[in-house]
Amino acid sequence: MHKQQRRKENKNLKTKIKDSIKKVLKLIREDSFVHYIIIIAVALIASIPLINLRIFGTDDGFVHILRIIGTDKIIKSGQFPPLIYSYFGNGFGYAVNMFYGPLVTYGPLIFKLFVTHYYICAKLFTCATIIISGFTMYGMMKEITKKKEIALIGALIYLLIPYRLETIYNRFAIGEFSAYMFFPLLFQGLYNLLNGDGKKHYYIAISGVGLILTHTISTEYSVLLAILYMILNIRKLKNIEVWKKIGINLLIIITLTAFYTMPIIEHKLFGNYTIFDSTSMRSLPSDLQNASISITQLFKDTTEPEGVDFNLEIPLVLFAILGIFVFKKISEDLKPEYLKFLLIAVISLYMTNKLFPWIIMPNVLTTLQFPWRMLAFFEFALSVLCAINIYTLIEMIAKNKELLRNILFTCFIVIISISMAKVNYNYKYEAKKTLSDEEFEKKRIVDEPLSIWSINREYLPLNMDKDYIEDRENSTIVLQGQAEISNEQKNGLNLEFDVENVEEGTVLELPYIYYLGYQAEIQEFSESNDSIIEIKSKTFESENHFVAIKLGNNIQKAHIVVKYKGTIVEKVGYIISGLSTVIIIVICIIKKRKDKKNEGRKA
Repeated sequence: MHKQQRRKENKNLKTKIKDSIKKVLKLIREDSFVHYIIIIAVALIASIPLINLRIFGTDDGFVHILRIIGTDKIIKSGQFPPLIYSYFGNGFGYAVNMFYGPLVTYGPLIFKLFVTHYYICAKLFTCATIIISGFTMYGMMKEITKKKEIALIGALIYLLIPYRLETIYNRFAIGEFSAYMFFPLLFQGLYNLLNGDGKKHYYIAISGVGLILTHTISTEYSVLLAILYMILNIRKLKNIEVWKKIGINLLIIITLTAFYTMPIIEHKLFGNYTIFDSTSMRSLPSDLQNASISITQLFKDTTEPEGVDFNLEIPLVLFAILGIFVFKKISEDLKPEYLKFLLIAVISLYMTNKLFPWIIMPNVLTTLQFPWRMLAFFEFALSVLCAINIYTLIEMIAKNKELLRNILFTCFIVIISISMAKVNYNYKYEAKKTLSDEEFEKKRIVDEPLSIWSINREYLPLNMDKDYIEDRENSTIVLQGQAEISNEQKNGLNLEFDVENVEEGTVLELPYIYYLGYQAEIQEFSESNDSIIEIKSKTFESENHFVAIKLGNNIQKAHIVVKYKGTIVEKVGYIISGLSTVIIIVICIIKKRKDKKNEGRKA
């Protein structure tokens, strides 16, 4: 009797265990909440190398740490617009926040509320971009495929694609890897507008704003691929409502990013800076042709030890090859989007290759600098294809057997996570960069002039003599004419000094690298009637590419005050972005209230 009871209890226990396993497997395959937990877990796995990563030793990491430090210092000083940090560029003021997306400086600074070090802020921000990109990819895949399982697989592959990890752990190209958050949003918005209910078309605006404020190059090529996607949906473009919504999204993008884009455009039109020069930036057609890669490098990298690794890795290649065998079995509902992303993948891959005719491309398309940057778009599209391939294979093997489908799905989640994650990433630090992040940061957070050789020089006026910056005294000098300078006091981007016995036409070169927005005020003392005449003097670019002023009259004695106040265009840009943000928030609140009222009436 006892044996039978035990057998019965054991049988019940086994049944309960089996049922529990079935429920867990079903949750893993179907439950969105569980999917988000899995995405976070895998994103954290992908972030493990951040613990030991020495950002200073990477290609671009030290520049971005300096930009974050500089931005924080500008904000704390109360300087507006917050574009130029006075201690960089040998203490002559360097534009750390004018030509590069501000989201990747302000974003990390959010974490400064919780941690002490800037490099830790950068690491936490990096981890956040990985997690968020997993969420956005999941949303896009779920919208397009209507399958949560495909969405999860696609999100996990996207988290772990090789080139993305390379941009983080080798290059620390913060703008480039931050842009991964917005690629899925862009195509989800386009799909929803052209093939869905159109209620999420505003994702286009969110992605557009995000891309512009993170990485200009990624923005440019995202636009090109978005146009290609729209052409592939050309029949849907006949709908006037579609164009209205596109117009609304473009207006939102333009107004919300005005605070960043307007100063850049102004400096492009009325200045002459290295960042806009194709020769200096190595973005001529010939440069891209030389920098393109061969197909073999995608399978066996042949670059120098400290170079960029283009290897796709075996798991991603195998998941892609699956498409050859399962394509016929792919659901007919999925095939149109599958083929569109296949075309995007093929074009993106072709553009990385030496066979692509970069040499005949116009300069407007060669801002890419390095063709292998298109691997970001190639592997993004490949994530979509691989997810559909794996899901189709699971369906083929399971053949409507739910338990087997659940088991296979779970197994693939584990395989993707283990095989693609580079927990022990092979760091390729530049040999000359030997400091730890903490040591580097400690040397740079002090309010002392930083040599122009210790930061990138892309934001300098074109053809500026770097040796002149190194040798020049941090004070006002007479370039032309005659004047006696005394009582000079410089405090950041504020300068004042006295001049006496000034000869007409005298040119004074101020101790500031030339950017638009510096203003000078001359307070001339008249001994004859004991009065002060205030004159505003226009600043201009000296022959040495510093800020200069010209004194038109013979002046016996005067006090000159120079400040960086920004240009009218810069201030208007901030006003436009601020007002448009408020207007959008108000419209969203009003719309939400109307929707609630309509729901109440229907009920």
